Amino acid sequence: MQTRRLFVLAAMIAIAWTSACGRSESPSPQASAPPASAPKSPIGFLNTPVENDAVASGTYVSGWALAESGIADVSVVFDDGQKPYVKTGVDFPGVKTQFPSYPDADKAGYIFAIPKMSPGRHSLTVTVKARDGGTAEIQRHFQVT
Repeated sequence: MQTRRLFVLAAMIAIAWTSACGRSESPSPQASAPPASAPKSPIGFLNTPVENDAVASGTYVSGWALAESGIADVSVVFDDGQKPYVKTGVDFPGVKTQFPSYPDADKAGYIFAIPKMSPGRHSLTVTVKARDGGTAEIQRHFQVT
C-alpha cells in the first residue's frame, strides 16, 4: 500500500511539473514592457542672424527645426528676457529634400522678429522641443544697430 501511495504521489508531481513547464505564463507588465527610450534631441538651424551679425530691431529672422517624433514647440528668449512670438510651420526651402523621412519636413521653418532693444551686443536662445520630450538649444550673439 505504501508503494502505491508513493507511485500515485510521484505521478501527481510529474503531471503537475509537466503542466507547469508547458504552460505559457505572461510575465509581469513591468518585465514585458520595453525599456523606456530616452527622448531624442531635435535638430535645428538658425539661418539669420549669423554669429555677431549687425541687425536692426524689427528685423525678421528665420530657421528650421525637425525631430523624429515631430516638433512640439519652438521658443525664443533674448538676453533682456523678451520672448517674441515665433511663427512655426513655415516652408523652408531644401529641408524636405534633405530630410524626407521627418514629419512635417515640408513645413519645418520658423520666423520671429528682433524686438526693440538697446543698441549694442545681445544674445538670443532658440529652444526646440520635440513631441517625445527631447530638446535642443541654439544660441546666437548679435549686434543691434
